[in-house]
Amino acid sequence: MNTTSPPMDPRHRRNNETRGPFVPLLLLAVGFMIWTAAQDFQLMEERKALKSAAAQQSGPLAAAQKVRRAADSLAAKTQALANKGNADAQHVVALLKERGVTINPNATAAPVP
Repeated sequence: MNTTSPPMDPRHRRNNETRGPFVPLLLLAVGFMIWTAAQDFQLMEERKALKSAAAQQSGPLAAAQKVRRAADSLAAKTQALANKGNADAQHVVALLKERGVTINPNATAAPVP
């Protein structure tokens, strides 16, 4: 029995030895392009979700600002009464100061809807 392998064709050996980097670089480039496209798609979906969340918050935010303006106006009017000597208003202002509420005396009245 002959256990030695037959000699390889010199042309076949030469082709294996001179294989260039084209195929590995092509696979790397295609993989990078696919990864980039997937990242772009994910970022577009996240941007769409953020815009939707911002749109949903605009109504409650406007309502909260309206309530804040009304509360500031009420506190300013109470401060004005306290400055004129009203005992009840002075008591309310003192309670607000104990709780750390700052009264802006220049607050304007909230607009009527």
